[in-house]
Amino acid sequence: TLENFATFPFEYVKTQLQLQIRSSALYAGSSAYTGPLDVVQRTFRTAGLLGLYSGGASFVIFSPLRAVVRFTTFERLRITARSQQLRETPGGKRLSDLGCGVLAGAADGALCQTPSNAIAVKMVHDQSPRGPRQYRLGGGPSWHAKSGIRRQTQTDSASPRHRRHVLHATRQIAAEFGVWHGFFSGLWPTVAKVSFCAGIRFVGYGEMAERLRSRPGRPEGPIAIWESLVAGGTAGGVSAVLSQPIDVVRANMMSLDARRYSSSLACARAILRSGGLPGLFLGVGPRICRVCVEESLKFTLFEAAERRLCALF
Repeated sequence: TLENFATFPFEYVKTQLQLQIRSSALYAGSSAYTGPLDVVQRTFRTAGLLGLYSGGASFVIFSPLRAVVRFTTFERLRITARSQQLRETPGGKRLSDLGCGVLAGAADGALCQTPSNAIAVKMVHDQSPRGPRQYRLGGGPSWHAKSGIRRQTQTDSASPRHRRHVLHATRQIAAEFGVWHGFFSGLWPTVAKVSFCAGIRFVGYGEMAERLRSRPGRPEGPIAIWESLVAGGTAGGVSAVLSQPIDVVRANMMSLDARRYSSSLACARAILRSGGLPGLFLGVGPRICRVCVEESLKFTLFEAAERRLCALF
């Protein structure tokens, strides 16, 4: 929860940039964001500081469950692999961590990240330059999911500073899109991205932590806090760059006009046609910043909790 609250503005900026696809019905043309700082400045002017946290409540709500699912699944699978002596074979430790990380990521992606991200992405898209502003208390224009038509209502004049409310947004999303398209659109790219990232992060963290522990002159003992921060941040940054194309597709498959894409592959083709290869790396800078901070905190807190539990039991 702590790392999600601290880093969500990076997620907000990244998602706004990822959703600027020319094929989108909500593409803003000349009013499109020019970069991360432009997103921050314009959001702050129209919605205040809390505007950068639009959709963040869904991340915070799901955060404890995400951590429990990912790390518990990984640890249980690693214990199983150890009992089968899979980690004792040449290269077995690395392969074991990779396999356990991929499966833990798949569980996290399917059960936690898909619904939480679907809500967050739609709330962020709602606040884009041409967004319908329908997920705020006080109302706004209604977005018709099937036709892509922005329907005017009597509440269109509501102040843009009316705060978005995650429960209000959840009800609106369910009514407009239904349960599947509302909360599980983008399931497959989410599972693919989270599995891929989890595999890289667990293996990368384990390898780097081991190198830091075995460096010459280091005293014996558990990994230090700064070592855990460095290992987690580095593993997170590498995974963010390598998985960015999948993340861009995921975001657009969860957007307000996702139904224009028949599949994730069709979405990727549309992004390539409209923006070329750079289109698949929109928002990569803010994502690297967020993931480095988030993963360094996450692994460090996990190491501390594991040591505390081992001491107790």
